[in-house]
Amino acid sequence: MAENKNGVRYRTQFCEDLIQFFNISPFTVTEVVKKDGNISLVETPAQLPTFAAFAHKIGVSAFVLKTWEAEHDDFKLAADKARDLQGNILLQNSLRGNYSASFAVFAAKNLLGWSDVKEKELPAAPLKICWEEKHEEV
Repeated sequence: MAENKNGVRYRTQFCEDLIQFFNISPFTVTEVVKKDGNISLVETPAQLPTFAAFAHKIGVSAFVLKTWEAEHDDFKLAADKARDLQGNILLQNSLRGNYSASFAVFAAKNLLGWSDVKEKELPAAPLKICWEEKHEEV
């Protein structure tokens, strides 16, 4: 196993670390006591975990993570699980209005590979015209 330019070698422990990094609650709810004594609940979305942030945490680049995915089946499986967790955080916060709709659409398409489903266009069938002449007898 070669070291990357930062001297970090791949370790199987990174699989567990990656899943743990992404396995967070999508949001937290905090009780806030107002001046009048009433209690209000405030929902705060979690910071959306990214592969770039995880890479920075362990001292590598996101590109290195991609190469590890290609080279190590266990890391590929962990990365797939991390993407599922990331998608859940994105979905839960989007549905609750914690993320703007435009950001949610952009993030789902770019981070998770989601796309708009378009109706399939059926190929046009050949047009068949039948011409029938009728003759009247006189």
